Amino acid sequence: DVKGQAQAKFAMEIAAAGGHNLLMSGTPGAGKTLLSKCFMSILPPLELEEAIELTKIYSISGLLQKDNPLITMRPFRPVHHSASAVGIIGGGSNPKPGEISLAHRGVLFLDEIVEFPRAVLEVLRQPLEDGEVTISRVHTSIKYPADFMFLAAMNPCPCGYLGEERCKCSPFQIERYRAKLSGPMLDRIDLQINVPKLSAEELLNMEPPKETSKDIRERVIRARQIQKERYKQDGILTNSQLSPKLVKKYCKLDEKSAEILK
Repeated sequence: DVKGQAQAKFAMEIAAAGGHNLLMSGTPGAGKTLLSKCFMSILPPLELEEAIELTKIYSISGLLQKDNPLITMRPFRPVHHSASAVGIIGGGSNPKPGEISLAHRGVLFLDEIVEFPRAVLEVLRQPLEDGEVTISRVHTSIKYPADFMFLAAMNPCPCGYLGEERCKCSPFQIERYRAKLSGPMLDRIDLQINVPKLSAEELLNMEPPKETSKDIRERVIRARQIQKERYKQDGILTNSQLSPKLVKKYCKLDEKSAEILK
């Protein structure tokens, strides 16, 4: 369904294969939200142990359906910028899982991420780092899993048309707009890409795409299998879960690669 945007599609394939977080920036109408909704079509199927984990979370939340007692699809949880920190993280007098736990093993999507209050975004920092969240109350402390892929979209400036003649945003306005995303928050987003505006030729092109979601998904599944085999002694499933110690073990660079990284 997505025309053009080869770079964005490739970034999404990498994110799906390695379980990485992704931030897309681009003008309105470039296809950021559509790409996000299509992301689920290239994700690998749930492993049985992942499905059981998810089912437990949805059971505690009272969201299991009688005719579907086992969650078999990866969750996609789009969150509106009016959501509270408790709604996202979880909590209440009898602490229940929030959106980040309901997105476990799936995707948490924040459209127009800079419209979220900064305080709400900052509470995501610890779960993004640890893959779990601890909710503490006077008489109890509950830990919920929250190992999700974080997908976000934003405009490049307040009006969205940075670089075009119609953009009248001042450098101060642009800086203040982008500052809503803190450095530590951006550090937790592995892939940050620009989604450019499509040309008239791309928009009017009626040719079917060279690749379907099924083709990309097969490559993602193969990549996940390689990771599963590689990390079977390490207790992790994807590249995004590598600790500094495991990075040293598996990501050995040759001289040429080290120079590029420098």
